[in-house]
Amino acid sequence: MGMSERQDQNTAEVYMDAALSPGKEHFRRLVLLREGLIADGEELEPQASWRLLDPEGQVGVEIAVLRANARLVQAPLTYRPRPLEEGEGLLGEMEHSVLGTRYVYDARRDPAFPPLLAAALREGAQPPRERDPRTGETQPPQVRLEAAPGAPAGAEFGLLLEPEAAEGDLTPGTLVGSWGEGERAGRAVLARARGPR
Repeated sequence: MGMSERQDQNTAEVYMDAALSPGKEHFRRLVLLREGLIADGEELEPQASWRLLDPEGQVGVEIAVLRANARLVQAPLTYRPRPLEEGEGLLGEMEHSVLGTRYVYDARRDPAFPPLLAAALREGAQPPRERDPRTGETQPPQVRLEAAPGAPAGAEFGLLLEPEAAEGDLTPGTLVGSWGEGERAGRAVLARARGPR
């Protein structure tokens, strides 16, 4: 599945049958390996993924929720049509069968990511639905977000690579995600305020 940069009305245009080389799992593994959260060759079981919508329509932002053994992890990626001048977070290049070369970043090191995550926490922004521009097929977001307001003024927000259990009342500045049904259902704290600068 690949993403275009044309987005509007909380809809992300996604080429659902696009061929990607290397695939997303390759880059997700790179993020988690660099953080020491998985071992080389460790199996990752996808649970869900959620997107944040770039209002400029230039950057694809996708966070995968995965299960590694008995624990949850998140792998945040951004996809760009051109590389950033400072490539600290660059994971590599991906060939997209429709959109061509995409530059894939660890989203935490992409300047587009922090304000989008902050909007989800402060404004309760929901992940966009996905629409294939070739077929018109649409899919609802896989993850439902619940934001607890009240983060301190000037707070920064951090994505949790290891989501935490969501129990009881939510701490102000917390973002909880829910996904799936039945045995596949999950709920966890995905991001939270890190305190004022």
